[in-house]
Amino acid sequence: METKTISLQDSNYFSSLMLNYIAQKEELNPFYNRFPYFESYREQAKEKLKSYPHRAILVEQLNHQLHDLNLTKKQKKNLELLQLENTVTITTGHQLNLFTGPIFFFYKILQVIKQCKELNKSNDDINFVPVFWMATEDHDFEEINHYNFQDRVIHWEKEHGGPVGQLSTEGLDEVFAIYLSLIPNGLKKDELKRLIEESYLSSNTLTQATRKLVQLLFGDYGLLMIDGDDKVLKSLMIPIFEQEIKENSSFHKVLDQSEKLKELHYNIQVNPREINLFYIAHPLSRERIVFENDKYYVLNTELSFTTNEIISELHKHPEKFSPNVILRPLYQETILPNVAYIGGGGELAYWLELKTMFEAYKVDFPLLVLRNSMLIRTNKQMKKQLALNLNDTDLFTSSRNIVKKEVEENSELVDKLPFLKKSLEDLFFQLEEISTSTDHTFANMVQAQRTKQLKGFEKLEKRLVKAEIKKREDLHLRIEDLLADLTQDKGLQERKRHFSDFEFVNLKKFTESIYLNIKPFEFNFIINTLPEDI
Repeated sequence: METKTISLQDSNYFSSLMLNYIAQKEELNPFYNRFPYFESYREQAKEKLKSYPHRAILVEQLNHQLHDLNLTKKQKKNLELLQLENTVTITTGHQLNLFTGPIFFFYKILQVIKQCKELNKSNDDINFVPVFWMATEDHDFEEINHYNFQDRVIHWEKEHGGPVGQLSTEGLDEVFAIYLSLIPNGLKKDELKRLIEESYLSSNTLTQATRKLVQLLFGDYGLLMIDGDDKVLKSLMIPIFEQEIKENSSFHKVLDQSEKLKELHYNIQVNPREINLFYIAHPLSRERIVFENDKYYVLNTELSFTTNEIISELHKHPEKFSPNVILRPLYQETILPNVAYIGGGGELAYWLELKTMFEAYKVDFPLLVLRNSMLIRTNKQMKKQLALNLNDTDLFTSSRNIVKKEVEENSELVDKLPFLKKSLEDLFFQLEEISTSTDHTFANMVQAQRTKQLKGFEKLEKRLVKAEIKKREDLHLRIEDLLADLTQDKGLQERKRHFSDFEFVNLKKFTESIYLNIKPFEFNFIINTLPEDI
C-alpha cells in the first residue's frame, strides 16, 4: 500500500523554528553546518574522518559494553566495520523510558537504521553504521518511570535521585505482572512476556535492561547501542571538562547563540549554566557543580573542592563527572565518528543553540535531521475515515473544526449567507447615495444603521452556523470517536500510545511495517496504514 503523507505544517504540531529550519530560511543558516540533503552525508563524513582520533578506544568499549549480548550477524559486521578508517556513524538518542515509552521511540531508531542502509547502497568507499545513544545519566526518573496502555498508566515507584541507568530493576516484576494481566492470552501476550523476561527481569540495572530490550527489538537490523556512563569514554572528555570547569566556555558560546535566536523571535529550548556538569557522588546522587566564593560546590551535598582539587578529581575519576543537556551532544560527537544526529523538534531546537560551542572546542558539528513523525491506522479505521469523507489532514484537527468546515462547504443555508450579506451592504450603499442627495446629515444616520445591522447579521450568521453544526451532532460524534480511536483527540498519537496498544500478533512484522514506511530523507508527516496480516 502506498505511503501517505501530509506536510509538517498541516499537522499543526511543529514550531516555527522547526518549520523554518526545514524550509531552510536564510536567517537560520548560522546555526547549523550543512542541511541534511542526501549528498550532505558524504561531505560530512569526509570532514569527520579527517579529524576523528578515538576509533580504537570506541570499538574496545563497545565490545566491552555489548559482550554479554547474543549479537546478530549484522551487529558483528557493524562492529568490525567500525574498526575501519572509512566508517562513520549516524546516531539517535533517547531516555531509558520504561518498556520504550511512547511509540515514536521506534520511529527515530528505525530511521537511523534505514538511513544507514540507503547511504551504504550509494557509497562504496564510506560505511555508515547506526548507533543508539542510551541516556543512562539522566536523573529525571519521573519522566521515564511510566508508559500509557489502554488509557491506563503503567507506573514504577522507586527511590531515585541519581543516574537512572544505575537504578536497580527490583520491583519491576510486580509492575509488569499488572501490565500483562490486562492483555488477553495469546501470541501477542506471549511475545510481550518474553520481551520483558529477557530484558528487565534478567537484568540488575535499568541500563542493562534497556540495552537488552533494544537488542531484542532492533538487533536484527544491525543497530549498536552505546552507554556514555563509561569511565574510559569519559576519560576522552577530560580536556573539555577541565576547560568547562575553569573557563565556562560552553556558557558564553551557547548564551550568545540563544540570544541571537531570541532576537529572531524563536523560543529557547534550554538555557546554559555557568558550569554544565553534574557530579555523581553515588547511585542516588547526580547534582550540579557550582562555583561560589573561590570554591566548587556540589549542590545538595557537603562536597566542595578547590580548583586544584576538582581538576585532580576529574583526572582520577572522570566517571563521576556527568555532562548536562548542553554538553552531552559535545560528548557524543567527540567519542563517535558521527555525521548526523536524528531527533525530534524539541531536541533539534536545543542543538541549534550549540554550533559555536562545537567550534570553540574544535569538534565537528553534525547534520541535524528531524525524525520522521507517523500516524498509524488500521484498515478498519481508514475505511471509517473514508466513510466520513475525511482527508488525512482532517485527522490532525478537532472534530468540531471538521464539522464546521463541512457546514461551511456543504450547507445550503450557510452557502446563501455571503449573498445575503452582500445584498444588505448594497442596500445601505444605495440608501447612503439617496441620503447624501437630500441632506448630508442623513448619511451619518445611514452609516450608523449600516454598522448596527451588519453586526446583527454577523451575530445571526454565527448562530445559524452553530445551529447547522448541532444538526450534525451524529457526524460530530462519529468523527470524535474515530479521532479518539486513533488517539488524535488529545495530542499526537505518537506521543500518547505505547507500541503494545496497536493491533498485531507478530511484533517483528509490526516493526517491519513501520520500517517500510519510514522516509529517512524526507520531511513530511507519514500516515501508515497497517497491513491486515500482522
